Amino acid sequence: MEQKNNFRVVIGGSGLAGLALANMLQLYGIDFVLLEAKPEIIPKEGTGSTLLPHATRILDQLGLHGYPILCLDIQGLLQTLYDNIQDKRNIITEKEIQHIRVSQGGVIVRTADGSSYNGDVIVGTDGSESTIKDEMLRIRNEVSPERFSDEQNRASEPCEGVELGIRTSVLGDHGALIVDCGPEGRLHWHSFIRLGSLTGKIKGPYLSEKARKEALRIIGHDKITPDISFQQVLDRTILSTATSSKDYVSGTDFHQRIITLGEVAHKMLPITGFGEGACIEFGAILANALRDIQTSSRGRKPTLVQIEHSLAAAKINCLKKLKQLKEHVPSHEQSYGFATPLYRFAPLQVPQAVIDDSMIYSLSHSIQLAEGLHDAKPASRPRLVPYKDELLRAPKASGIQKWYWIAIYVLIAGICYHGMWVQPGWFGLWEHLSTILETGEFPYSSGFPLKRVYTGNKTIDNIFIYLAAVFMSGLKDWNPSFRFLNLYFEGSLVQHLAVWTTEAYRRGNQYTLLAIVPVWFALSQFAGTGIYMPLYYAVYTFVSAPESYWWPLHREVPLKYAQSLLWAVLVGFGLPTVALFIRWEDPFTLQNVNAIWQLSPVYVPLLCTTLAYLDPHPKTRPNQWSQEPLGIMPDIRHLKRLYLITGIIGLTFHVSCFVKVILDPILTLSSVFLPDFAPGQRSLGEAVKYMFLIDIWAMDVATYIWTCQAVWDLKRVGRTDANVLKAAALIAAGNVILGPGATLCAVWYWREDQLARLNFK
Repeated sequence: MEQKNNFRVVIGGSGLAGLALANMLQLYGIDFVLLEAKPEIIPKEGTGSTLLPHATRILDQLGLHGYPILCLDIQGLLQTLYDNIQDKRNIITEKEIQHIRVSQGGVIVRTADGSSYNGDVIVGTDGSESTIKDEMLRIRNEVSPERFSDEQNRASEPCEGVELGIRTSVLGDHGALIVDCGPEGRLHWHSFIRLGSLTGKIKGPYLSEKARKEALRIIGHDKITPDISFQQVLDRTILSTATSSKDYVSGTDFHQRIITLGEVAHKMLPITGFGEGACIEFGAILANALRDIQTSSRGRKPTLVQIEHSLAAAKINCLKKLKQLKEHVPSHEQSYGFATPLYRFAPLQVPQAVIDDSMIYSLSHSIQLAEGLHDAKPASRPRLVPYKDELLRAPKASGIQKWYWIAIYVLIAGICYHGMWVQPGWFGLWEHLSTILETGEFPYSSGFPLKRVYTGNKTIDNIFIYLAAVFMSGLKDWNPSFRFLNLYFEGSLVQHLAVWTTEAYRRGNQYTLLAIVPVWFALSQFAGTGIYMPLYYAVYTFVSAPESYWWPLHREVPLKYAQSLLWAVLVGFGLPTVALFIRWEDPFTLQNVNAIWQLSPVYVPLLCTTLAYLDPHPKTRPNQWSQEPLGIMPDIRHLKRLYLITGIIGLTFHVSCFVKVILDPILTLSSVFLPDFAPGQRSLGEAVKYMFLIDIWAMDVATYIWTCQAVWDLKRVGRTDANVLKAAALIAAGNVILGPGATLCAVWYWREDQLARLNFK
């Protein structure tokens, strides 16, 4: 055949890997010839095939497909790839490769009919029983098969009740059923049976026809939907095959000008959905390497050194990613086959939402790092799980920096603990409180008794009595600077509670300690916000470390909660806070209001959940994600409204407080906001004010660092190109000018947009 240039690739085998690679070489303008031993390119028999997004994206680059997940028969996939080849003369059938000779000048391939074909590189894609692999003299020490399972793959006619484009999984002690509904309603189903699960019925690793029918009879009664049994699908079967499958990754499949691809080098059970994608993805890696060889040779014949260098680098990349995928295969097989007590327990006892999230993560986390064709960018599409080359920069692991952030937060919590619970003793605070608790009178006014009974429960009452003794100095006019500080502190918590509660409902924080904000809020109220919220930030740092945490897929706040958050914050915390600073004359009324306010942060998430479930028009998660186009995320509007309204409240409150302090003849900024570290005895109000100042400063400093970390994290995972140092300076200025609460809301408003971005081009 006439060569188009001085670089030519010989492909041995026309399966998925071979045809996909041929399409990629065609796109790159690399001359190739594909030799197929059989008389036809498309086999007459085959099974269903599942392509995950990392594979279909490459097909999209080839102009063949643009959907995220595709389930279809293998013949249709191969036919599509074959039809896309422009010059069919480059694909030759009935050419069984028998001998390969490699020299400094190239490679010569001889076939059974005596024909010979010259090239610079030969790629073996001729399946697990590969002649090309046998011709690689240095291939040895393949990884021994570790797991076997018998698998029946069949296709059936459409079955009413099975929804188009939906995968149904049925798990059981014998193994698993997977039913995919592909184009035109065609069902592609797989039955995976663990060896030994049918003791006495199946002998050996291979199924006889009688044993296969018996196995299918046993699982035929399994329900794939509430109304459809698996037997109904079996009755419509039109095509079937049976094979014994195993997972393997070839240890060495590159030698000089020979390289293998597809099932020659790797195989994974169809139960994982990774196998077909690996053939296409690693074909792209190889095509990129071949493209580099052609480019670097600049029209001249590439040398053996050039070829070896590029192919070695490509194969190292392939093996590294293949082994990463293979690490996750056992968990898939075990979960589908109920291989351990844990996997038997989970599907029956764990909520379905937890299982769904786990499955989505398991299937998605490897997609983000998927490879593609370097010189062929697919159409720009919104994605809930972005590819690394579509982000503003390649995502990076948090690494050791994660522990630096955690150490800072723990240090702040420790300093705050010392300042709130150790140092006040030096100022005589504990003696003041003991006197109040013993006498029932405050030192400022003999006409203001301490309330002793709230609920009738001694333990609970003692907590409220202690809190009344601490807070009354900041609620009465006995110490004007402390009352003003207390007002500013409690009033500025509105924005923080809005953000913290939002994070509790965020999908990425489900099933983590961040979701139990009532506990965090209760601990903060009774022991110090500046102690426990830095610890909350430390937990957040650990939870948010994985790159997958930042996917738009995990950003979602369920719509029913997003709609309720603003009302929950304003009613649950805002109203009790306003009531707290009304100048109540009756001592018991003020102490009752104080007791009610102490639990007000806890009211916010409880009220939000209550309002969400009382919604007369509930929004379920499927409805939320059915919006078109994909970029429309209905919870965003409600979250932004929450940040905007609470942020404006915080800004107004902050500015008005500072103006009042500046204009007040008694108050000064230093007397209100700066702690006095001088030793010596102090009055009750001054001692408690010191405690509150340490609490406020610890919370605000930790929150400032947290907002800076938010920018750093978003840049780390490639979702922003903002300058972190400049952002830190702007946030610091915002804390002074706009107030800590308003600045936090502003950053979170911006952060929400970055998390929701589905397209960066």
